Amino acid sequence: MMKLTPAGEVVLAYARGVEDGLEQVRTDIRSIKTLQRGTVKLGISESFTREFLPQFLQRFHTLYPGINFEVVVAGGSKLVEQLARDELDISLSYIAPDIFDITVVEQVFIKPCLLVASNHAFAKRPFVDLSECADEEMALPDETLTIRGSYVRMFAKAKIKPRSVMVTNSFELMRASATAGLCVAIVNKYFGGPKSPRGLKYVPLRGKGVEKWPLNICVHTDRNLPAAARIFLEHLQQAVRRFAADD
Repeated sequence: MMKLTPAGEVVLAYARGVEDGLEQVRTDIRSIKTLQRGTVKLGISESFTREFLPQFLQRFHTLYPGINFEVVVAGGSKLVEQLARDELDISLSYIAPDIFDITVVEQVFIKPCLLVASNHAFAKRPFVDLSECADEEMALPDETLTIRGSYVRMFAKAKIKPRSVMVTNSFELMRASATAGLCVAIVNKYFGGPKSPRGLKYVPLRGKGVEKWPLNICVHTDRNLPAAARIFLEHLQQAVRRFAADD
């Protein structure tokens, strides 16, 4: 078996890189010829799965019916790892990646709200001061959720020790519990449209310690995304900008 010299290894690696690039070009050309067909591999935090993502995907699929989706729901740290291995094209989460080959292509800041049942005393209020939540039973994220650090800093600055009736790794359970009247929950603003669903109310939070949360769209640095993923990324960036502008 012939063994390549070091120079030959360099040439072979270069040739393989060129071939990979050409294959991506061929894929993109096929996508254009078939009216943007392809599959987008998206990673997203659970907090966006009920309100934001289904409606966004519906609008996008109406424009590009040939593009399908593979969606992974996981914590921000896990999504960053999958991006680095090219198992995902794009991720949307609160985590700011500390891996050098992951790039934040869009970052917006979202102010948290207090989610309460529609019959709660706070439901008719234009806003609630964080200090008023000290006596409320609350659902909180556990240590496995990246966003927990934002809660810890918020309560520390406000000098509040929250009364946690539940600690969980599920934002959906936090929301459902608040809707049922078990507790209140601090979550991101409502992303589903001009009016929140019946039975619950998103009340703006104010006061010392309340800070906006960074929402990040990330990709693998220097990776040439497939044509379908590039189109999807552009629409996703526009969508999160609109929500941030309304905050």
